[in-house]
Amino acid sequence: MKVQPRCRDCLKDLARQVVTLSKGGDGLLAASISLIESLFSADRSPTLISNRLLRHVRQETGVDDPFAGLKEMEFRRATESATRLEGFFPETLQGALQSSAFGNGGDFFVEHSYDVGSFALSGDVANIEARVYNSTKILVLGDNVGDFVFDFPLVKFLKTLDKKVFYAVKARPVQNDISMPDVERFASREMEGVLISTGTDEVGIRREDMSGVVRECWEDSSLIIAKGMGNYETISEFHGERPVVYVMKVKCGSVAASLNRKVGEFIAIAGGGYG
Repeated sequence: MKVQPRCRDCLKDLARQVVTLSKGGDGLLAASISLIESLFSADRSPTLISNRLLRHVRQETGVDDPFAGLKEMEFRRATESATRLEGFFPETLQGALQSSAFGNGGDFFVEHSYDVGSFALSGDVANIEARVYNSTKILVLGDNVGDFVFDFPLVKFLKTLDKKVFYAVKARPVQNDISMPDVERFASREMEGVLISTGTDEVGIRREDMSGVVRECWEDSSLIIAKGMGNYETISEFHGERPVVYVMKVKCGSVAASLNRKVGEFIAIAGGGYG
């Protein structure tokens, strides 16, 4: 997905937040805004720009994980909410996809109320179900710390189908994405035996950065389930190579326009090589 004019303000908001969390000053913020402007081009994706920004602030401040405190709070709130909502989502593939999409409802820009009162999932569930049952190996590309908790039912259900499941998280911290250090810190036993690293420390994942099991799954007949907008923004740049299932909450106008959806929708859709 290419950057849209409306992405400029979101990227500047990100700059303000990450500079503040990294204890940077006005000079670093000004330099970060200038970097965004210099990179803002219609042939680039929003994630390419945000990743350059995040790396710049990290190099200037030496702060590797500015979102650590927010992630801890997010994980705690998600865990408490998942406990409260236990039994709400049916123990079916559709229920597992509902849980996964619902958990994606919040990130550093969007406060998640974890209110299921108006929740509804739209998308190609029947098509996805057929793909799941016809696959022997499934790779889930994780997103943020909060929805990691709500992905437990999806991984559990896929394993009951005797599928070989991999759940990929970032090798090192980036933004509020779940990373290997987070997994160790939060001691998430529910994911034991399925967790792997993307080998990267960027939002989303670029084709050229795929390695190990992630590359193997991309290049063979594995089913790929990509969580969140960051993964969509990057993978949609090259997803014509093969089928991909996207599970997320649509949180911004640019992604909504790209998907022909509405802001606020929770979706599980078949894209890429599905046509």
